[in-house]
Amino acid sequence: MKKKLQGLLVLSMVFILTACSKGSVPVTIGNISFSFDEKVWTIVKNKANEPLEFADKNDNKLSLNVSQESTYQHPMAMISFIESLISDHEGFQVFIEPNEITVNGTKWYEYGYIYDDGTSTAKIYQRYYGKYYNAASITYTSTPDLYDSGYDEALKFMSDIKVEEVSNEVNEEKAREFLVGEWDLDGKGYLVLSKDGSYEWFSDSSKDNNNKHFGTYGCDVENSNMNMVEGDGLYLVLFPEALVINGVTDKSLQYKSDYLISLDDEENGGYQMVNLSSYALFIMTRQ
Repeated sequence: MKKKLQGLLVLSMVFILTACSKGSVPVTIGNISFSFDEKVWTIVKNKANEPLEFADKNDNKLSLNVSQESTYQHPMAMISFIESLISDHEGFQVFIEPNEITVNGTKWYEYGYIYDDGTSTAKIYQRYYGKYYNAASITYTSTPDLYDSGYDEALKFMSDIKVEEVSNEVNEEKAREFLVGEWDLDGKGYLVLSKDGSYEWFSDSSKDNNNKHFGTYGCDVENSNMNMVEGDGLYLVLFPEALVINGVTDKSLQYKSDYLISLDDEENGGYQMVNLSSYALFIMTRQ
């Protein structure tokens, strides 16, 4: 699917370059559509497997990336990953904290920061979208001195972006038929998955509300990127909202956790569940 999206990108650009006159140019890439002003922005990079890049007369850059990933996406997980890569750079400074915004009816997260890569100082404003397997990001990159010269036009560009939601509700409903209920995790917790898409992970079967984490979850019965077809297993992703330890509630430091569940019964009637990041193994038994 990722290759398909990149193909759409290339086809869209060919159409633009051959069929459009100067002015507002419509573009569709995967499930993202927008228009840009050719009088302001020039396409400077349009290569497969790379973000689409624009520049203005002051060499301020706009970079757009659209993809379909192998796991469910969350914008804050994307931001956290980027921050982990650059936060140690000299002069790193956040001037816009991660914040949820709505653009044309779709939820995005914005983020702004300054950092020095060793040769120059960049001032960057970004927006991230992530839902189901679909991800998109757009980045405005400038220098502290030139940032304001292109910011208004960059904001105008970003604010035109529209997202066509690619739903996975049918597969989620199939997965929930199996998952909804209470699961003992063989000494590693007690997981309650509710029909409304919420979850609670207690420390044990006593279901003590003073020791748990909770939030929402997503799921699927197939995943081509993991070579999983319906009937083989289930994909489960938890989106933690808060952590409660000894009655004290704190915001969760982790934005999502991905798991793969094998539908092959264990000898004791349980199922194997593995964390795709840590490879921690759980045996989950329905209660």
